[in-house]
Amino acid sequence: MRASISGGDMAELQDRLAPSQPASSDIRSDVDYPIYVVVGSGPVGVRCAQKLLRHSEEAQVVLFGAEAEAPYNRVKLSQYLSDHLTRADLDNPVVSQPESRLAERINQPVTAIDLAAKTVIDATGRVQPYNKLVLATGSTPTLPEIPGITLEHVHTFRSLHDTETLIRLREDNRRICVIGSGALGLEAAAALKTQNNRVVLQSRARLLGGLLEEEAEEYLQSSLAALGVELRIGDPVTALAGGTAVQEVRFASGETLAVDAVVVCTGIQPEITLARACGLATGRGILVSEWLQTSNPDIYAVGECAEFAQQVYQFVRPGYEQVESCAAHICSGPNLQPVANPYAGSLTDIQLKIAHISCALIGAVQHGDQAVEAGTDGGAQRYSYRNRFKGIYRQLLVENDRIVGAVHIGSWDEANRVRQVINEQGAVTARALQQFEEHGHLWQQQTPLGIKEQPDSYLVCQCNAVSKGELCRAISQGKRNLMDLQQATNAGSVCGSCRPLIAELLDMPATNLVMRHARGIFVTSVISLILIALALTMPPAPVSETVQTDWYWQSLWYGSFWKQVSGYSLLGFCLLTASLSLRKRWRSLSYGHVDHWRYVHSVIGCGALVVLVVHTGFRLGENLNLALMLVFLAATTTGALVGVFMARNHHWTDLKLREHRKWWSRVHYILLWTLPALLAYHIMAVYYF
Repeated sequence: MRASISGGDMAELQDRLAPSQPASSDIRSDVDYPIYVVVGSGPVGVRCAQKLLRHSEEAQVVLFGAEAEAPYNRVKLSQYLSDHLTRADLDNPVVSQPESRLAERINQPVTAIDLAAKTVIDATGRVQPYNKLVLATGSTPTLPEIPGITLEHVHTFRSLHDTETLIRLREDNRRICVIGSGALGLEAAAALKTQNNRVVLQSRARLLGGLLEEEAEEYLQSSLAALGVELRIGDPVTALAGGTAVQEVRFASGETLAVDAVVVCTGIQPEITLARACGLATGRGILVSEWLQTSNPDIYAVGECAEFAQQVYQFVRPGYEQVESCAAHICSGPNLQPVANPYAGSLTDIQLKIAHISCALIGAVQHGDQAVEAGTDGGAQRYSYRNRFKGIYRQLLVENDRIVGAVHIGSWDEANRVRQVINEQGAVTARALQQFEEHGHLWQQQTPLGIKEQPDSYLVCQCNAVSKGELCRAISQGKRNLMDLQQATNAGSVCGSCRPLIAELLDMPATNLVMRHARGIFVTSVISLILIALALTMPPAPVSETVQTDWYWQSLWYGSFWKQVSGYSLLGFCLLTASLSLRKRWRSLSYGHVDHWRYVHSVIGCGALVVLVVHTGFRLGENLNLALMLVFLAATTTGALVGVFMARNHHWTDLKLREHRKWWSRVHYILLWTLPALLAYHIMAVYYF
C-alpha cells in the first residue's frame, strides 16, 4: 500500500525538513566538478551511485562501504544460503568497466559527518569533502530483549558474513531453531533444512505478521512442513539457556526445546547513528521529503534508513524507487526541472525466495481480518481459489472493479500479468472473477507464449519494471550477457527470478534455480543410458566349454544360487524405485524433500541396471522373458530421459524441449504398469519349470 500524508502531517514534516527545492550545483572552490558521496554499499547505495554517474557527466562519485566485501546483492542471500546461487551470483558492482569518475572505499565505514565543513570522516581518519551526500546506511537486526540472547551460537541473518556462518552452522549442527516468521525467517528456515538436521521455526503469532488470512496461512504452513520445517506458532520465546553456548530455548508455555544453534530473524531497525550524531532530524528513521532530502538540504537519505510520511520500508524495491527521485533531484541543477517525479510512497510487495514454494503478496494486501468476503459491501472484496491436492491457493482483492492486491501460495502462471494489472490500475470484469473462483485463472487459458513471442510491453523484471522492449534495445546495443544487461537495465538485480527469461532472450543457458541434485541426477541418468545401450548391443556371455574361464563369471551368470541372489536383488531394487511414487501420492510420507527422493530414485535405477547385467550376462531371453527384458529396458530408458530433462530443464529454454519431459514421463508410467505381471510370470516359470 502506498503511504499517504495528511495535510497536518505534511505541514509538520515540512517544518522539520529543508524546503524541497532543486539541488544547487554548489561546487567547491578547489575543484571544478561536483563531488557526490554515497554512504552505504548495499543494493540501494550501489543503485544510487549508478544513477548519479548516469545523470551527471561531470560528477565524481565516492562510495563508502562498511563491510569488508565488495558490493554484493543482499536480497539474494537466502538463495545463496539454500545453495541455489553461487558466490559469484551475488556480485553487484557499480560499473562493469573501470570508471575514472568512481571511487570505491570498501571496508572504510564513515564515522562522522561535519555539516559545516561539508565533509565525512571514515574510520581511517580520512576526510572526504562532498557537495551532496546520500545516506544509504540500511538497517541492523533487531534482537529481542530476552535472557541468553548474547550466548554463543546465537546468530543473525543479515550480511554475507552472517550467511557464510549459517552455511557452516547448517552442516555442523543437528538441531536449529529459527526465531521469527517474517519473510526472512521463513527463507532462513527453509534454506537451513537438510536431510540430516531438525529445523524448528518459532513464531509469536501468525506467519508473515498476519498479512495472510487463515486459510492462506494453512497452505503456507503445509508447504513448509513438506520441506521438513517444524512450526511452533503462538508460543513466544522467553529465554535462551546454556553455559557459554545456547543449548535450550524456553517458551511461555513452560516447554523447552533442545538446540545446537539459534537464528534470530525478528526484524530490523534503521541505521541512523550517523544522522543522529550530526543533528539531522530523525524519527524511527531519517526524516526525508518527497525528494528524499533530510533536514539539511545537501544531505539525502534512501532505502531502509529513510522515513517518508511516517513509513520506513524494509524492502529493496522502495529503495530503488526512492533513488530515482533522489538522483534526479541531485543532478537537476538550479535552473533545470527534475527528470523524475517526486517520491510518493511505494507498494510493499513480498516475494518469498524459497525453492519449491512460490509465494507472493502483491499490491495493497491487507491483514486477513481487514478485507471482506466477495459479495459484501465496504472495503475490498476477496475472491479465492484453492486446490488442496496441488497445494495451490490464490486470492484477489478487488475494489471498485479494480484489482488492488493479490496473494498466491503455489505456482501461478498469471502472477506477472496480475502484478502488471495492479500497477496499471486495470479493471476486471465480473465474468473474469467468476472464472477465477471456479478455475483459478482470470483470462482464457492459451498455449503459453515464450518470452520471445511476448509484446515489447511485457514486464520481464517485475521488481524494477523492466519490459521486454527495454531488454531488446539493450541487447541490440551490444549488451549480450546477463551481467551487462543487469548493468544497463537493472533487470534481475533484485530477487533474480526473471533471470531464466532474460537468458531465454539471450539464447543462453540460465542457471538452474529450482531442482536440487540436478548434476547428480543428470550424471546417473547418462550412466543409465550407457548401460542400457550396452545391454542391447553387447553379445551374450558365452558358455565356456573348458575350465580355463574364470570361475566367478560362470557362477554369476549360470550358477543357480548366485542367479537367485542377483534376481531377488534386482526385484528389491525395482520395489525401492516405487518409493518415489508413494512419496508423491501419500501425504503421510513427507520426510525429506522430493528432490532428495528423486536423486535416490535415479541412483537405485542405475544400480538396478548394473544388477541386470550381472543377472542376465547380456542375454535378452526369448518369448515372454524377452518381452520382460525389453519392457524393463524401455522403462529405464524413459526414466533416464526424464531425469536428463528434469536436471537440464532450466538450462534448455526451448519450450518444446520442456514438453518432451511430460511425454517421456507418461510413457515411463505406462511401461511400469506392465512390469508386475511380466515379473510374476518370470518368477513362476523359473521355479515351476
